[in-house]
Amino acid sequence: MAAARVAFLFDANLPPGLVRALREALGENAYHVGDLLQPGAPDEEVLRYAGERAWCTVSADRRILHRPNERAVISELGIGAFFLNDSVKGFCTIVRTVVHNWPEMKRIAATQRPPFLYLVRPRNLVPVRRKHLG
Repeated sequence: MAAARVAFLFDANLPPGLVRALREALGENAYHVGDLLQPGAPDEEVLRYAGERAWCTVSADRRILHRPNERAVISELGIGAFFLNDSVKGFCTIVRTVVHNWPEMKRIAATQRPPFLYLVRPRNLVPVRRKHLG
C-alpha cells in the first residue's frame, strides 16, 4: 500500500518561490499561506486552516511553540508541524535545508500519527519534546 499523500502549508516566513517550485516543478502537495489566506493572517488562523484539512505546517517561527493558544490548536486539531532551526536563514539556506529534508518530512507526515513537532536542521530532522503540545 502506498503512503498517504499529505499536504504541507508553508507559513509567511518562508519563500513563496520555494513552495511554488515544490508544487509546480516537482508536483508536490505544498502550498504557501499567501496563496490561501489574507496577508498577515495570525498564526492561530494558519494552524486552524491546516488542521481542519489534516495538513502539516512548515514554519520558520518557533515562537509558536511558546504561545499557549497556538500550541493548543496544534494539539486540538492534531497537526504535524515542522519548524526550521534558528540557524536556517536566508533564501539559499532555507531552500537547501527544505529540499535536503523533504523526503524525510514527507515520510514522517505520511506515517507518524499527529500531533507531532519536528525541528528542521540543515542536515536532519529532530523531534521536539512533547511538552510543547497543548
